[in-house]
Amino acid sequence: METVTAASKLYFTSDNSHLPGGGPVVRATGVTTTPGGHPSFTLGLPGPDGSTEHQVTSRLIGTHQITNLLAAASIAGTLGIPGAAIADALSRSEAQSRWRMERTERADGVTVINDAYNANPDSMRAALRTLAELGRGRRTWAVLGEMLELGDESITEHDAVGRVVVRLNITKLLVIGMGARALYNGAVLEGSWGDEVLFADDVAAAEEILASVLEPGDLVLFKSSNGAGLRFLGDRIALSSTVAPSTATPEPSEPGPTDLQGGPQL
Repeated sequence: METVTAASKLYFTSDNSHLPGGGPVVRATGVTTTPGGHPSFTLGLPGPDGSTEHQVTSRLIGTHQITNLLAAASIAGTLGIPGAAIADALSRSEAQSRWRMERTERADGVTVINDAYNANPDSMRAALRTLAELGRGRRTWAVLGEMLELGDESITEHDAVGRVVVRLNITKLLVIGMGARALYNGAVLEGSWGDEVLFADDVAAAEEILASVLEPGDLVLFKSSNGAGLRFLGDRIALSSTVAPSTATPEPSEPGPTDLQGGPQL
């Protein structure tokens, strides 16, 4: 498209990769993340009198969101919106639809990130990197389902994602459905063993597993293509609790004296 259009061009980048020589560039520099996983960076906007810089701390989760933020900043700058207003809007922006890095803090200390609106190999890797970054010092769970519409590359791509889970040192992997079996196999072949990697035939079996193994402090990512249905499993897990009802049997007590109405005598 770049080589055939006569329109003016504006580029954006957070790592200076794939940039042609010359031309205005919207940049993100000094990229960090907050303890909650929100990307923070200095936004550089080109202008007729040179570039201006503005600080942005997004409410979105994951550094992979920076590309989207820069795209929005590029359009806004082209329309003449002042840089300070652009930075303020980016810092206030939130996800506009459900199941996109949607974070829930359960009362029992389990954190659920439901990113199962859709999935492809690149977004799987981005979500897993975010899980690894947020999960330092915690037990992390990747609950992953099938990536659909990959055609002949399905087995290869699922296998590769399973290996990424191991390389990122995700504590636990739960793979759901035969369509994602190669993801499980890839993790095992990469060196995951024992109960580090689990497989469930379907969502119902996965829900039973999670209900029995999640512990306070766990950080759990749900990720799959929309058709795999993991977003609804993520909702149920986010709204449940790992605190099981007590199974202790109370000691029998001796009946005490009662009044004429049948209540205890005080």
